[in-house]
Amino acid sequence: MNTNEFYNIVKLIAEHKNKIALININEFRRLKRTQGEYKWVPFEIGSMPAIPIKTTDFKEAYKATSEMVKIRLTPIWNYITNGKQVIAPNIESFELTEHSKFKPHYKLSKIINPNHHYLTNSKTLNIFDQEFAKEENAIEWEKIPSSPLLAPVDERILQLFLQKYKDELDEFNKIYEESAQTAKELSNFQKKLK
Repeated sequence: MNTNEFYNIVKLIAEHKNKIALININEFRRLKRTQGEYKWVPFEIGSMPAIPIKTTDFKEAYKATSEMVKIRLTPIWNYITNGKQVIAPNIESFELTEHSKFKPHYKLSKIINPNHHYLTNSKTLNIFDQEFAKEENAIEWEKIPSSPLLAPVDERILQLFLQKYKDELDEFNKIYEESAQTAKELSNFQKKLK
């Protein structure tokens, strides 16, 4: 990869900021308390097929030595209906490295680390083994790490979607708030047990 390609990749990634994608509703689960148990269950809202997600920003980390410069960009996603941060099972990042000494070259890597705040990452689903629940756990996204960036939807299609599913999107916000309250209850229960 040459210098132009390297910086074009950085520009391409940065251009995804504030872009919105429509993600299949079947990839999301809500936190619900049923028969005294806390469970993450799939949900549907009328005929709404997707949930709009926005790449609101990138968390940036830099590391530099006399031999190389490394930039790590981690996308941050939010629900556009309520601005709440989306939680996924993995923390997915781009790592761009410029090696400047000896034989200068560039490298792009995709880094995937388990997200310990994603409650259902626990293999045993034992409440004692999990992190304390947070509001972000109200609805969890079972994202498959095929690509850290989301394919943005055309603006015209997005506006049509938002108009057609306005009532369902309002219902999503209500479900989120109910689930966030359940997450607070679960967190208090976990604290009592520990």
